[in-house]
Amino acid sequence: MNRIFSLIICSVLITSCGKKREGEQKTGLLSNFVSISNHEDAGVKEILDSYGGQCKYAVGASASTKDGSKKYFVLEMSKSDVIDNQLDKVYLPSSNIAYRFYKNLKEEKKNYDEIKVVLISKENKKQEFDFPITLLEKAEKRIKVAEKTVSLIKETQFEKLKDMLNNELVPFDKDELISRLKDIEPQFGNILEFRLFGFKITKIKDKKLMHISGVIIRDKQNNEFSIDIDFNSDKYELYQLQYKL
Repeated sequence: MNRIFSLIICSVLITSCGKKREGEQKTGLLSNFVSISNHEDAGVKEILDSYGGQCKYAVGASASTKDGSKKYFVLEMSKSDVIDNQLDKVYLPSSNIAYRFYKNLKEEKKNYDEIKVVLISKENKKQEFDFPITLLEKAEKRIKVAEKTVSLIKETQFEKLKDMLNNELVPFDKDELISRLKDIEPQFGNILEFRLFGFKITKIKDKKLMHISGVIIRDKQNNEFSIDIDFNSDKYELYQLQYKL
């Protein structure tokens, strides 16, 4: 059974009337005075449903600087086979955990400057990642490009998909890509949904690219899927579209 652990990094209190999952345990005397909102609790539960293992959560604040202190929510994951299998691409689980938690928040978003993700492997190796709320807010908007892409593939609207392709940054033949998609799509079957694996932000030339990875769930054979887009743009353009067959 998945277990949720709660700890406190500093004496920051947040009010809540949310019910806890069966089997939840709290560690430390002060943690009895800390609770999380229903939305935050839903985010933690969604993460556990996806990754299994154990999740410790905490609220903290960094030391004061000239810009003031930063408030953050910490999610520490351990004993997860799913995460251990993705450590060669650690940006996937770290970004997805932060994003899944973030998208469950409502008014709580204003309580934090960033979401911290801590991953502990079965070898007890710890890796830490910081995701500013501003970055997650922008990522949520840009992930809609991936959802739109999958929707067009599902509806076999390949000409509209072709209009989204941009080969200026990385040269490729648009007609050839669309032709290959038309050829391989039938073998996978009907599309049921798109599930996000995670994302990463990289810089190529003068552009900040967002690489979005996920899996397309089908009624015959699922397939991994990724796109590269301009993170700072509002346009629905694809600099790369890949299938893992």
